[in-house]
Amino acid sequence: MILLLVAAGAAEPVVEKLAGGQVDWTALQLQAGATGKPSGGMAVDYATLEGDARSHLGPTVLELARRVQFTPSQTTGDLLAAENVVADRLDDNLGSWEVTEARYYESGKVELDGALGLQYFLRPALVAGARGQEREGPPTLATTGLVVDARGLDVRYAVAPVLRASEGGPVIYELATLTSYAASQRTPCVYVRDPADPAAVRRAGEAPLQVRATGVLDGEILLDFTAARAVAEAASGAPFLLHGNVVIVTGPAVGP
Repeated sequence: MILLLVAAGAAEPVVEKLAGGQVDWTALQLQAGATGKPSGGMAVDYATLEGDARSHLGPTVLELARRVQFTPSQTTGDLLAAENVVADRLDDNLGSWEVTEARYYESGKVELDGALGLQYFLRPALVAGARGQEREGPPTLATTGLVVDARGLDVRYAVAPVLRASEGGPVIYELATLTSYAASQRTPCVYVRDPADPAAVRRAGEAPLQVRATGVLDGEILLDFTAARAVAEAASGAPFLLHGNVVIVTGPAVGP
């Protein structure tokens, strides 16, 4: 019964396929796999084959990590190429990937799945880019988060997206909006396919503001001025943008 309840409550994650792996933008993980195969005529040694698979998995994860979009205009490879302290710390964090599943076959083949948590890996860059200042006093509005419905749009997935008020308008939300503490705890947003996804509720809370995106330009997600004004007014009375309580809903358009 417990398994059925878990399955029923599961939601389809937002997954971006990459050559050799994928990014789960709901779980905020880079995922990859590798295989170890026995040589013909040799006795099966699972430990050796697992080590062979691991030796292929590590470089695959590291290569894929460089292709993850950090902002609409910058990849993590760009961050790693910079000669600074942040790049050094990111390079250290690349080693934090883990084997998440191992499968052993009678043929001797061994398959390993691995994952790299994007929040931990990119924490130095997230904290370095955060500029928000914590609000003084308690919130005056009950808004707990922001849910942006971008379904039907060609969203460019990025760890730190940019929300802008129409084309050429002011930036509503970006990495710099967050406080450094929030950036040390979470990525600026989570992507889901359904606003009722438990991941969306955990991030945006029980009383989020919901707005519709109108387009995407150069990777930035655009809101019309009415929606942008609603976000600004809500953010003036509650710290949900400062804390990164933002959800972006993507996928096929729904409804009329």
